[in-house]
Amino acid sequence: MHIEHELTPDDDTATIFIEGLDKDLRIFHVTDSHMAEGDDRDPDALEHVTSVGGRFAERTPGGVPAQEVFRKTLQRGKEQDLDAAAFTGDMIHFPSYRGIEVIAEGMAELAVPTIYTLGNHDWHFPHLPWNNETRAAHYPRVHSITDGNPTCQAIEVGGVRLIAIDNSNYQVTADQVTFLRQQLGKGQPSLLFIHIPICIESLVPAVMEMWKAPIMMAADEGWSEQTREQWRVPGDEVATRECHELLVSGDTANLAGIFCGHVHFPHADAYRDGRYQYVTTPGFAGGSRIIELKGR
Repeated sequence: MHIEHELTPDDDTATIFIEGLDKDLRIFHVTDSHMAEGDDRDPDALEHVTSVGGRFAERTPGGVPAQEVFRKTLQRGKEQDLDAAAFTGDMIHFPSYRGIEVIAEGMAELAVPTIYTLGNHDWHFPHLPWNNETRAAHYPRVHSITDGNPTCQAIEVGGVRLIAIDNSNYQVTADQVTFLRQQLGKGQPSLLFIHIPICIESLVPAVMEMWKAPIMMAADEGWSEQTREQWRVPGDEVATRECHELLVSGDTANLAGIFCGHVHFPHADAYRDGRYQYVTTPGFAGGSRIIELKGR
């Protein structure tokens, strides 16, 4: 399967040519809006609505609330004759019932097939410990936006498989790797949506400069004991290494690209010969990306 990326300086578009594609497709990618929403259903989180909301309003265009930027982003998407949409996590800064409703309403507003994978804030309240137990406890809340399965999903749009894997704790499980292999094994052209980008050499310097830690999946170097504790990344599990090797050197020729967020700046570069990872500008900064898939 011949796949070719047309790279431009434009951070809000990715154009991929795919041999034999049934029809051209336009997929809307949004990530990291960090909306702080809440009501009396989550009383312990109400103080964070004000504090987090104010912090991110300082980073939005015009200093407006993140939800206002989100609404404008959705409107831009609706004007693009979309075939599908993908959200790659941290759309909300904590998993309040109201925040999840805002996401679900936005997904419905686009009126196209949509896939959602979680970010590290989608399941974590600031007043709770950041660990796998907290994530598991809040998974049921997000069933409505993840088709009942937050760990992994896949949908088919125009002969292309859109695959989502939750790597929001910097790890993936053996079951997720099996799911990814099964989906890619169908032989269709595919896109992978994750929250945390996989580690590629050209991404490391900018991540280290901004975050002082290599906050990418399967990053070997750059960690200190202090930053591992801070980001709660003690080391990589076997399945995480297996997944990274599958992506960068395994039998994944039909995987056209990876789309993600997390690090709060745009980036695009190859993770293997002829295949690119795209980090999209965060939603709170007004960012989004149109993925254009074109046949040859």
